[in-house]
Amino acid sequence: MEELLYIIYGTHPKSRKLYSEAEKIINLIRDKGEINREELATNLGINLNSPSGKKHFYNIISPMFNRILVSEHRGKAVYYRLSYDLFRVYIDGIRRKAKYYLLKNAETDKEEDS
Repeated sequence: MEELLYIIYGTHPKSRKLYSEAEKIINLIRDKGEINREELATNLGINLNSPSGKKHFYNIISPMFNRILVSEHRGKAVYYRLSYDLFRVYIDGIRRKAKYYLLKNAETDKEEDS
């Protein structure tokens, strides 16, 4: 889990403070399959009606979007679920960029693969 959180949040001390709550979110969603925003905030003890609570909630959730988390609107309710496929696309993008920047002949290899 530590490696996954590192990929999502990085290692800045302020980001590392979010690890425990992020791990709780991932575990809750994994156990339930999907969870609505209000239930998730309640499980974390965050009040979404206060500006600071809402900001804290989205500071935890936002880095997960486009990496492991998908949201779906059903009426006014927002539901979150985890997506392994989304994570694979994210990691594949990192691998392509790493290949380009770290391998000297990445461009010629790309042309030969075509």
